[in-house]
Amino acid sequence: MEKEEIGSKAIRSIVVLTGRSIFLQAVSAVAFFLLGIFLSPSALGVYIVVSSIMRILTLFTDVGLGAAIVQKKDDLDQTDLKTAFTIQEMLVIPVVLVGWIVSPFVSRYAGLDSDGIVLYQVLVFTLFISSLKVIPSILLERRLAFDKQVLPQIVEALVFNLLVVPLAYKGFGVASYSWAVLASSLVSLPIYYWLSPWKVSIGIDWTKAKKLLSFGAAYQGKSVLAVVKDDLLTLFLSGQVGTGGVGYWGWAQRWSYFPFRFVVDSVTKVTFPAYSRLQQEQELLCRAIEKSLFAVSAILFPILAALAVNVPDLIQLIPKYAKWEPAVISFWLLCAGAAISSLSNILVNSLDAIGKVRTTLGLMVVWIVLTWGLTVAFVTGFGFTGIAAASFLVSLTIVLTVYLAKKHLRFHFWRNIFRQIGACGLMIAGMILVKNCLSVGYWQIALTVGIGGIIYLGVMMLVAGHEIRQNAAVVLKVFTK
Repeated sequence: MEKEEIGSKAIRSIVVLTGRSIFLQAVSAVAFFLLGIFLSPSALGVYIVVSSIMRILTLFTDVGLGAAIVQKKDDLDQTDLKTAFTIQEMLVIPVVLVGWIVSPFVSRYAGLDSDGIVLYQVLVFTLFISSLKVIPSILLERRLAFDKQVLPQIVEALVFNLLVVPLAYKGFGVASYSWAVLASSLVSLPIYYWLSPWKVSIGIDWTKAKKLLSFGAAYQGKSVLAVVKDDLLTLFLSGQVGTGGVGYWGWAQRWSYFPFRFVVDSVTKVTFPAYSRLQQEQELLCRAIEKSLFAVSAILFPILAALAVNVPDLIQLIPKYAKWEPAVISFWLLCAGAAISSLSNILVNSLDAIGKVRTTLGLMVVWIVLTWGLTVAFVTGFGFTGIAAASFLVSLTIVLTVYLAKKHLRFHFWRNIFRQIGACGLMIAGMILVKNCLSVGYWQIALTVGIGGIIYLGVMMLVAGHEIRQNAAVVLKVFTK
């Protein structure tokens, strides 16, 4: 693939994924808002705990083969795909069977009722369904064909949200998630094979397997550590703060990371395969990293600022939402952490793309030690709010991430984010001033957000107008072409 083609496909993919994410996150936000009315903090906490158990099981079903195929410099052949698929299934099927067998133990340990254990069993079964989607998905990802990859994801998300909300409204509680997860997982499977046909084959070429596993195992090591850092911790915390406390924290995390998902996930999903194609072109790669830092911070920072200032008032205004007020401090802390983590993700992705997986593995070890140590200490004194406080402090290790990335890549970090930080500071000050001059109400929130947006856009056009127009022209040129 030529360098110009890589750049064009990357830009198109980012815009397509961002558009998809805006749509899906809007649907998901409406659904989660309604679930916040229909479900209790404890019911939400059960779903979060069970999802964490499922992700722990996922550790035993993957050795990073998908990432290895995406990152592979040489052209792929059928033997690569057949080998990766066979190894994947050899891992997944035993895990699913064992997962079902140990259901009674999981129920006792996590304190799950009958609905909770059914949800657990459904999620374990979806591990097998998801494994069948891996090869078609990574073939699309390797070709940077994200405009096609979004279709099954859209269908899956729509089916999930259009089922879970009515069921929750009808009083199904935790069982709402079980039906929605099962239906959405099944419906997207044939769509993947329609968009990216692949003849399922069984067999292992051990020479190719060794090459794929040499990268994949190290890459998967990060996933293992991430699960230890997040999901195993969630399971542990359910015994410390209860499913209700986990529910409050989960609510705060979900809302604070909504904009993160539709901005950062779109960029990072594209940048790994795109950066991998540019790993021999250091100058182009560094320019791409800088543009990613600028774009993500320019879009994400003001959204998080607007949410942080106005969500406390919204909780008071929306009927049956006052029950989430204890989670406001956690929400603020997680918003700040999401802003910092968005930049750290880009840098970690760039290190992975150039093959420095051991470096990012080391970072994960540092994050695990800090996350567990700080969380356990803070939960003792501050309850579930301590989880968010620890998460924010860990995000400050971005200083270390920047240092490690600069050892291998010559890019400018602060130059691409300091203007956005300043503009957001003025935006927040303006919103607080407007907010304090008006009584709480929906019009007050709308006016606050509107004035804050005008301040931010005005400042950014003054200090970075040329760069914004230049980037917009590049995107427009790609789509016009």
